[in-house]
Amino acid sequence: MKQREIRIPVTRLKEYLYEVGINISALAELADINIIHLHKCLAGEVDSRTGSVRTMSDDNLSRLQEALHQLSMKLKYTFILYNTDLEIVKQGGHRYCPNCVDQIKEQLPPYIRVQPFIQYALGWNRSKVLNVMSCKAGIVYGNISQDNVNTINLKLSEVATRLDMLTIIK
Repeated sequence: MKQREIRIPVTRLKEYLYEVGINISALAELADINIIHLHKCLAGEVDSRTGSVRTMSDDNLSRLQEALHQLSMKLKYTFILYNTDLEIVKQGGHRYCPNCVDQIKEQLPPYIRVQPFIQYALGWNRSKVLNVMSCKAGIVYGNISQDNVNTINLKLSEVATRLDMLTIIK
């Protein structure tokens, strides 16, 4: 049994997963649950045939719970490395490691959507995330500092811990 648990209904789980950028498709795959069914249950969509809110069977709830645990374990071992040998020094002495962008794009997407997670972790707005992570011709592309990387790694660890503490209820 888990030391600490956070009991959360399926429909509230959606808010947290979207906030931190968890890839619902990956979660559905880990749980071996139909992606459309999972989306509808997370959204609390009303079934047009019965008029009741879509729910998950006990078996699917159990599989989703196990998938959260598996995802937690995968995220615990996801780590972005700030390489001082590859860092660049920009005007004003600010140090950045553009290589971290490649690592983030490589390691996060199987489980986490990059843009929402970086917004969540670093508090950046959408434009800044896109400029730093995607716009190679821009002057701020790759501007990921060591503090940014430390925060990203800390947030990954926090999300992994929280996912492991969640207990899904109907």
